[in-house]
Amino acid sequence: MAVRRSPVTWGLVLLVVALVGLGTAVAVWWPLSGAGERIRVTATVVKPASCGKKELDQVEVTVDGKVRTVPLDGCGHRERESVDVLLPADTSGDFTVQTAGAVSDAAPLSQRLETLMLCLSGLAGGFYVYLISKPVPRLISAG
Repeated sequence: MAVRRSPVTWGLVLLVVALVGLGTAVAVWWPLSGAGERIRVTATVVKPASCGKKELDQVEVTVDGKVRTVPLDGCGHRERESVDVLLPADTSGDFTVQTAGAVSDAAPLSQRLETLMLCLSGLAGGFYVYLISKPVPRLISAG
């Protein structure tokens, strides 16, 4: 005869499933911070470029207390215009800045989907272990 699970055991199983589902939702939809990756600063356009040519605007930006002139990944700004830009993590050599509105601060969709698939595979593996740990009822009677 198979051992019946008590209501408390089913309640714990449902609680674990609910917590894993909640954790998955938080992992997928919670905006992940890009701390340390990019810094938002204000730059001033010093040399605008025409969008018809393959040139980039040149902007002045303050990096570690020093004013540097770097290319802006864009064109068509006016001279002396203030633009919010994102600095890359490594500003030691030559680099190009991007306008802050052109780049998303959230994690890419592919990273969120990878997290979702990881959570779902863990849930499926846990459910599989739960299923194989149950005693198998005997279908053949002795006699």
